[in-house]
Amino acid sequence: MANKRFRRTEIHSGSRLPSKGLAADLAVIHGDFTDYLRARNYASLTIDHYQRHLARVAGWLHEQRHRPALHGLTRRIVPRLLVQVLPRHSPETRMNYRKALFHWLRFKGRYSEPVVRPWAPWLSGYLHFLRTHQGVGQSTVDLNEANAKAFMEWQFGTRQANWSLVQPADIWSFARHHVRGVRPTTGKSRLGYVRRFLRFVHLKGACGPQLAAAIPKVAVGGGPRRPEVLTSQQRRKLLASFKRTTSEGKRNYAMTLCMLDLGLRAGEVIGLRLQDIDWPARRLTIPVTKTGRGRQLPLPAHILEALRDYIKTGRPQNGPCNQVFLRHPRRTGCPLSRGVLKAMVRLAYRHCGFPPSWSGTHRLRHTFASRLHQRGVDMKPIADLLGHRRLDSTNLYTQVDIEALRRLAQPWPW
Repeated sequence: MANKRFRRTEIHSGSRLPSKGLAADLAVIHGDFTDYLRARNYASLTIDHYQRHLARVAGWLHEQRHRPALHGLTRRIVPRLLVQVLPRHSPETRMNYRKALFHWLRFKGRYSEPVVRPWAPWLSGYLHFLRTHQGVGQSTVDLNEANAKAFMEWQFGTRQANWSLVQPADIWSFARHHVRGVRPTTGKSRLGYVRRFLRFVHLKGACGPQLAAAIPKVAVGGGPRRPEVLTSQQRRKLLASFKRTTSEGKRNYAMTLCMLDLGLRAGEVIGLRLQDIDWPARRLTIPVTKTGRGRQLPLPAHILEALRDYIKTGRPQNGPCNQVFLRHPRRTGCPLSRGVLKAMVRLAYRHCGFPPSWSGTHRLRHTFASRLHQRGVDMKPIADLLGHRRLDSTNLYTQVDIEALRRLAQPWPW
């Protein structure tokens, strides 16, 4: 009966208007909560699933007057609540609803019971420093928070943070515990976040530089940090590999151009909306994503023509989604996921006969930045086009043509 009563209040049903409380919850679900998920680069299809799951639970809760509203839920009561909302559904279905509700609780700051540690101001001050002065994106802030919090829990527990008592031996003991059982690359990353936190503590004058210096460095073998960029010949070969007589080929060609000649991230490509393209002004608006800032990019003629060709002759029309790039041919009209985009690029690499180790989309973004740098463009304009707030981040994307430099070298001695 609860499920039947709920059907009258579903967001897509026109038989009954939702109550003011329910309407307010639905507005947050499709507004701030959706922006929260997009800022964390969740696929549009996943966001749509979470929206529908939360709308259903919100409607059921408003039918049950003795239950707390959606904004009053806590993590502890979610599993029992879903058994009542979905009594005849499979555990897998309830798991999907639980994911949506847990993301909602994180968004509302109610995922875990608030336990305030005496050292919490150090952590909050560090996160404020990262956001305000370092321009760090939210996903990186989350990683810094997790690792810095792990160190504070290990070192101080429920006590006040007394940095004068922390010794390098304590740092080594924590490092062994923190990287136990993980791969070297993961261990190096974890300790790097802790090292940056200790440098912040030193910057505040609470400890000396020896604590950050005591963080051991993890040796990681393998290739270079930066991916090898495409040559001019490889770039032409990659673009020519797409069959632009099919809808899927037109879509793949336009998406690749956006990464290769505009420097967009994979998440920015799949997040593009129709209203982001200003056709008369030949301009593309990139919504706020990883770095917490959006940007506007000029659209060269060849990219503008590729977008127009796909939207007019290849993109499914009259669909429910306003994303530019949609699925073909399976689940036609549904938003793309990051996995589908990466699989497309990987298949194109194989078709062109590129090295077997090539698999990522970030290689195209690196190629864009390196080509601009080789043509004499300064670092600041490149950083603006890439959406970077720090020039040292842009420096990782610009690679120098070593062979070209060798031709400029003078014989020694003169």
